[in-house]
Amino acid sequence: MPNRIAIGLAVALLMLSACSGPSAPPPDPAAVAKAANQAKAAKEGELYDQMRKMGSWEIAVSLGNEILSRYPDTPTAAVVRQSIAEARSKAQGIADSHRLARLWTYTATSEDGGTQYAAAIPTRDALKLPNARLRLVLRQHPTWGQSVYLLLDNATFDCKGGCATLPVSFDGARTQHMKATIPPTGEPALFIDDDKAFIAKMEKAKTVAVGVNVKGVGEIDARFEVGGYDPSRMPAKPKK
Repeated sequence: MPNRIAIGLAVALLMLSACSGPSAPPPDPAAVAKAANQAKAAKEGELYDQMRKMGSWEIAVSLGNEILSRYPDTPTAAVVRQSIAEARSKAQGIADSHRLARLWTYTATSEDGGTQYAAAIPTRDALKLPNARLRLVLRQHPTWGQSVYLLLDNATFDCKGGCATLPVSFDGARTQHMKATIPPTGEPALFIDDDKAFIAKMEKAKTVAVGVNVKGVGEIDARFEVGGYDPSRMPAKPKK
């Protein structure tokens, strides 16, 4: 009897083994890792596309660069390569706009009769004199009206050869000579007489170059990166 039971159990085990078939092979680790990488890249790719649609170009570039660096062989990376150049260009444009805007300093101070507004920007290149600084200033005064002038700190304009006109160029266009005035009160400033024409052209330009003579330096071509000027920060209407 025991032998019959043992034989029966053996036959049952053999039949069960035959019905279950061979066991499945273990998953390929390389395939598993590849699938996981593609899934992660796809998730970041969705966010990349979302940032592009929202115009958040700086974030989009950061995500795109990460996808190309971490998941270079994925389908998502292939798609990102088709648009990353545009995203980088737009992000750079935004960065340049922010840099140009930061070059300007705006002030609003109380004066008799109202508020004086001023906008000032330094030269692109520093003067070759210790502590010397040359700025282009736009001013709206409640009494004196609108003015445009060059303000020189810790140095002096050299007007022996004449400062009645200043050579001015907008965006590298042909130089024009604009009439200038030295204030009788002795401030280290040169006023450009036709302030309206100067500002109108400056607002459409990215750069302005003004030729001046500075004692101890000589004749210089003072360049200003004016592309970030914000007219809304100068709200007063010119009175002249």
